[in-house]
Amino acid sequence: MIDYAVIGKRIQKKRQERSITQEKLAEQVGISVVYLSKIENGRVYPTLETLSNICTELDVELAEVLSNTEMERKDYANDRVLELFNACSVRVKPIALSLLEELAKL
Repeated sequence: MIDYAVIGKRIQKKRQERSITQEKLAEQVGISVVYLSKIENGRVYPTLETLSNICTELDVELAEVLSNTEMERKDYANDRVLELFNACSVRVKPIALSLLEELAKL
């Protein structure tokens, strides 16, 4: 299963490592900044051609961006749950924990 949120995060990371703005990359690839932002946030499903063009501009292999998304998706989910739990107030944490425990029983 392809996880577009993971793919988007990888693209964002590579872009930032190369100090390229969204505006510059979007222009080079021929897409809008809004669309690139949605790709990086996993809110759209870009074509393989668009992903390939992005990878070419970032000098990264398409396979690197697409590989093992399932494994990272699980890590992302775990990290996100922890992030949300930590954002809860002390008063809400016991409630959140109880909810998670009940969900785990399903």
